[in-house]
Amino acid sequence: MFTWQELRDTLHVEQIDKYLFTGKSLSFGLKRVFGGQVLAQCLNAAYRSVDEDKVPHSLHGYFLRPGDFNRPIIYEVDPIRNGRSFSTRRIVARQNGEAIFNSSVSFHKIEDGPSHQFDMPDNIPMPEDVVPDARLVKELGKNLNAEARRKLGSSYLIFSADIIDLRSPFLGDLLEPQKQDPVHGFWFKVKPDVGDDAVMHMTLLSFISDKALMSTGIRPHGEGFFTGKMMGASLDHAMWFHGNINVNEWNYYHLDSPRSGRARTFNRGSFYSENGRLIASTAQEGLFRFIEK
Repeated sequence: MFTWQELRDTLHVEQIDKYLFTGKSLSFGLKRVFGGQVLAQCLNAAYRSVDEDKVPHSLHGYFLRPGDFNRPIIYEVDPIRNGRSFSTRRIVARQNGEAIFNSSVSFHKIEDGPSHQFDMPDNIPMPEDVVPDARLVKELGKNLNAEARRKLGSSYLIFSADIIDLRSPFLGDLLEPQKQDPVHGFWFKVKPDVGDDAVMHMTLLSFISDKALMSTGIRPHGEGFFTGKMMGASLDHAMWFHGNINVNEWNYYHLDSPRSGRARTFNRGSFYSENGRLIASTAQEGLFRFIEK
């Protein structure tokens, strides 16, 4: 696993020219680069190429190829629009000369306007009433061999509990998944102090946004990534930022999947602060195939 400083340094990409950045990767126990890392690095690069009075309000991207965490990622930022109220950036992430992720990020100068939101779902246990995911996974792994424990951890618990505290009220059985409604979610809080760096708070939220999103659409089918009976991959990712974000406080990521079919699953997410304020939304389509033995 990695330290907080390693994670922060990784998500804060290095600027090597005005619109050119480079980022390294961390191993999350996966065979490829974690999609949330690429999202976060992409947003971080784009954010640092616009005026300070503008903040991102939406991100849309496509995963084109699996990334190799042994190679650096180059982020090419194209400043396709700089307006008085809005700025737009097109970003291509490349490895070995090939694009692995293509995205657009739009920035908006903060202004007042009418406001409404959907309420946070009812009957969500508060985080202090939910067992930390790390403790649950540790208990599940007691009767498994070392390789099975590693696969269990990498299939779900990919964040260090020392950095991000995850608590899932509706986690279910990871070893023998049962058919469930395509609705769940988790509380999370970043433990180390992020400070008042708004860019890093938003970068970390986008990093977390790829966690468990696609697996929501798998729940009705009684399968999981640990069972070895299916494979999946994120195809795209969209994110909208609605307000101020503080990842050092408890936030709830509510997830649902209204539709799956034709080997694809469509999934949605809503980020709520602990007091019920909707701070961000996500949507993603993923590839979902059963493995024929």
